[in-house]
Amino acid sequence: MARLILGLLFLLLAAPANAQTFNAQEQAEIRAIVREYLVNNPDVLRESLEALQARTENERWQRMKSDPRDFSIGRSDAPIVIVEFFDYRCGYCHAALEWVTDVIRTRRDVRVVLKEFPILSPESMEAAQAIIAAMPQGRYWQFHQALMGFRGELTSARIDALAREAGIDVARMRRAMTDPEITRLLEDNRALAIDAASNPATPIFVINGEVIPGFDRERLDARLRAATREITEGRRR
Repeated sequence: MARLILGLLFLLLAAPANAQTFNAQEQAEIRAIVREYLVNNPDVLRESLEALQARTENERWQRMKSDPRDFSIGRSDAPIVIVEFFDYRCGYCHAALEWVTDVIRTRRDVRVVLKEFPILSPESMEAAQAIIAAMPQGRYWQFHQALMGFRGELTSARIDALAREAGIDVARMRRAMTDPEITRLLEDNRALAIDAASNPATPIFVINGEVIPGFDRERLDARLRAATREITEGRRR
């Protein structure tokens, strides 16, 4: 019965064009039936909304962790995925680098996905554009560590110097920075971050779909342990 009622509601509301199948009297009768059922069975609507929210969150997580444009480290089939949204001018992101590096070094069951989210300054934006432009050169992780480890002003000259130290062809990088696909990627990252976190400040970590704003090492470690237990228990079933 619940599926029938929700199906009728979908025909009238979710797909308005289908409503033309019914005349005005039939539409009024269907609305009356749907209303009466939902008034008498409010849990159906609540459960449907919860299912819709869960599906929306899952679809967002799939987009977040599986974008081929992003740089990632770890097995493609790793059961645990950590996504980090970061800004190269963010002090908390700098502090988180050690934790991220430790996870990469010690956990073979984890894949880390790095998503540029430059929101603090024009220098942040230039650094993000530079590292995305340099990605095809195969030295992203080295360049990322250099940028994230630097504590001074990220001037254009400094970005170039850090890129050169990381083994990047700077002239090639600068030419690639004008590619509109870089802007599109950064816009997509921004939209995902804003959608995922009520306060989209950097860093934002997402571990197997659970959002953890800021750099809280204790909470991150706890979530990583919980994700490990979830995977282990899933294998036992």
